Amino acid sequence: MKLVTFCSFKGGAGKTTALMGLCSALVKEGRRVALFEADENRPLSRWQDNAVKRDAWDPGCSIFVADELPLLEAAYAEAEEDGFDYVLVDTEGGSSELNNTIIASSNLLIVPTMLTPLDVDEALATYRYIIELLMGEDLVIPTAILRQRVPVGRLTISQRSVSDMLHALPLTDSPLHERDAFASMKDRGMLHLNVGKVSADPGMRLALRNLETAMEELLLLGDFVTETLEA
Repeated sequence: MKLVTFCSFKGGAGKTTALMGLCSALVKEGRRVALFEADENRPLSRWQDNAVKRDAWDPGCSIFVADELPLLEAAYAEAEEDGFDYVLVDTEGGSSELNNTIIASSNLLIVPTMLTPLDVDEALATYRYIIELLMGEDLVIPTAILRQRVPVGRLTISQRSVSDMLHALPLTDSPLHERDAFASMKDRGMLHLNVGKVSADPGMRLALRNLETAMEELLLLGDFVTETLEA
């Protein structure tokens, strides 16, 4: 069982959205995925509630509350016993003993950011914190920056500047672009199931293409994760 953690000190960086998307990609490929909800605001539980109402929740995924250390330990033991392939962790904001434990126990760490100076500064602070923590514990865990909400068209001068700066750090193979399909996941459920539902309606061809393009990007992220962990 591999543990993949999404980390960000800043709210609104797209951490939970990226986790939801990766979950859809992995489950679509036949992997069983456990989601550890370490954020006390419980965004993943709300996502599941919305998805179940829309018949867009895949039984290959289960959510475990893990917003306290004893709950985290119990969730890990249960998920491992149940034979899940992956655990995706949605951390709480900032630094804490809980976050430190999750980071040190992970097999892969992903730091999402948007291409704004403020977001990149926060991502760099998160990245620096992770590296210092790992060095202090004498651990080597792959860590990558995930560029989120990247414009589909031409970048502004500011966006190009921060994007060039990020290339000095380990990055996921490809970014996630600014797409309605990503923004609507929290309300509509798992993306791969929505693709299947829309594909059955001939009148939704345009919407289908947008969903399929978003799904292709998530599958690339899934490939990056699996290849990194296998390496």
